[in-house]
Amino acid sequence: ALISGEDAVRAADLRRTAALAIAGVSAEAEMRITRIAASDLRKDATLLTDTLRAAGFFPGPRLVLVDEATDGLAPAFAAALDGWQPGDGRMIVTAGTLPRGSALRKLFEGHRTAVSITLY
Repeated sequence: ALISGEDAVRAADLRRTAALAIAGVSAEAEMRITRIAASDLRKDATLLTDTLRAAGFFPGPRLVLVDEATDGLAPAFAAALDGWQPGDGRMIVTAGTLPRGSALRKLFEGHRTAVSITLY
């Protein structure tokens, strides 16, 4: 899921709600949530795909959170979405305001297993 919009607080609240729905209340304590900084993803585009595929110690859905994503990261997200298999982790991506023609927004809006939410 991609959550974008100019209000970072609303985006963070929606991300928190979605994370609870996907991974559950004990996910943080069970180390099933991984945070990746956008700057780290710029340095190593395979980091996202590798993290989504990593097996966790605790059972239950795994979740990867990426904040402050930009259009420059669209190829890394495309690779992760296209390579996703059942059993892999899920991801929630937040971004600032993305215009209608944004590569990142187009990727999530047009992908069969992804969703894009824009907050106004």
